Amino acid sequence: MGHGGMRVCYEVEDVDEEGAGTPMVAKMFRRNISDVVEKDYFNEGKAQCMCEEFANNFNRIHLTNVNKPNISFLQCYVVRIPRKSIPDAYQNKRTGFFSYKTQDTHEVMFVMEPMLSGRFTKYNSNYGEIYREDKKAALSSTEAKRRTQIFEAAEAFSHFTLVESGGSMLVCDLQGVNDFLTDPQIHTEDGKGLGMGNMGQEGIDKWIEKHDCNDICRALGLQPLSGIVTNSKEPKKAENPYLGLRAKLKRQNPVRLRDLVPLPKPLEEMTDAERIEYALKVSQLTD
Repeated sequence: MGHGGMRVCYEVEDVDEEGAGTPMVAKMFRRNISDVVEKDYFNEGKAQCMCEEFANNFNRIHLTNVNKPNISFLQCYVVRIPRKSIPDAYQNKRTGFFSYKTQDTHEVMFVMEPMLSGRFTKYNSNYGEIYREDKKAALSSTEAKRRTQIFEAAEAFSHFTLVESGGSMLVCDLQGVNDFLTDPQIHTEDGKGLGMGNMGQEGIDKWIEKHDCNDICRALGLQPLSGIVTNSKEPKKAENPYLGLRAKLKRQNPVRLRDLVPLPKPLEEMTDAERIEYALKVSQLTD
């Protein structure tokens, strides 16, 4: 079906008990990725589930003055095919689907998710690149406008995840069909877990260097991040800009409702009727 830098994809079907099949995509690590073990596949699934949780929090925030498309991640499953279940004719294949085996269990494993239909596009990468336009696609003016809206939502979502996690995680490498995304990457401050593409603080730095806050970022109350990354590849701990950033982010909620709906007066001075009216206004911003 195709491949990327780290994974190869195959078309498969998820067949139910009645024999009906649903088109799916099986994603396996390419052979140029060495020492792939069972845990690597579960890390990929765990990362996508975590991205979905970030997206749920992002989508719960309703903005009245800015168009903020929702962000959705495909639900994925980690599938293992035991060696005893592989037909003898395919046991020792050196190419093709059954040749991709883990180094520890020597079993075929893959991450499976629904097959997307439509034009696939990429909004940002796992190393700081952003793709405001899809130069390979001939889009109508309406399609181009919609893609720009989703691009800005994707960039704001990446910014949101950095703030939501207190500066310790960044979700990036956002790509998919419209606002249905797949194959995200999470960079963590320590560079451990959550997928082989986790580039740690270096990956976070690269994204921050290229990010320009847009209207969605500002409407969410997210603060500009420009100027916090030093040029030194190995800054001393005392000079590490992330220490101050994380301390600031941990004190800051990603969205302060009283900034979106200002209090008419201090809460303790409001009457019961005024408090109810204020609560109703706030409830319109959240589920």
